[in-house]
Amino acid sequence: MSERNLAKRKDLVNEWGTSYFRDFKNITKHRSGKTFMANPRIFRKDAALYFPNFVGDTLEGRGKSTTDVLEGVVSVVNVYSSDWGAAQARTFTGLKENGALHELLKQSPHAVQMVDVNIEENKFKAWLLDLFQFRLRASKPKEEWGKYFVVKKGVSTQIRETIGLLNGRVGYIYLLDQDCKIRWAGSGNAEGSEMDDLNRGVGKLVAEASR
Repeated sequence: MSERNLAKRKDLVNEWGTSYFRDFKNITKHRSGKTFMANPRIFRKDAALYFPNFVGDTLEGRGKSTTDVLEGVVSVVNVYSSDWGAAQARTFTGLKENGALHELLKQSPHAVQMVDVNIEENKFKAWLLDLFQFRLRASKPKEEWGKYFVVKKGVSTQIRETIGLLNGRVGYIYLLDQDCKIRWAGSGNAEGSEMDDLNRGVGKLVAEASR
């Protein structure tokens, strides 16, 4: 029974790995590393994948869980591992680039939030981030300190494959519902209607949450 259960679990993991994101792997090798084109509409809840629980340090303290911050609130999550990736994420969610999104955040502060996950598995670079945390604190309101994560380990190849986090230098955007399910995702620089698609998805999930 134990061997059969292990085999079944392996089959399920392989199935999860053939997700929407895996299907689009490497389709755009020359557009600044864009891994996949964002879906125009949000994914159905019953077909959506859960966002992984990462553990990292925030500007408030060490050893914090992303799920504790994300659960119960619609969340726009920027994920990156480099300044280049962070700049790409801003093409979707930056204040100057997407003022409409920030207006939505202002209008419904208890229903929707923005979270940053900086994955830095290089020990030296992680040490530099720790060293200059005071600059990050100075650049963000205190109420946002707990929404900026530096994750130094625990991001396995399986996790990357499953949620489409396939290029360590590229920026990714994930729109999560209150149950931490991925309802929309984007990668690289925002193209075409992708930014507007994100905003519509945020509005829809916020409206659903308020019912």
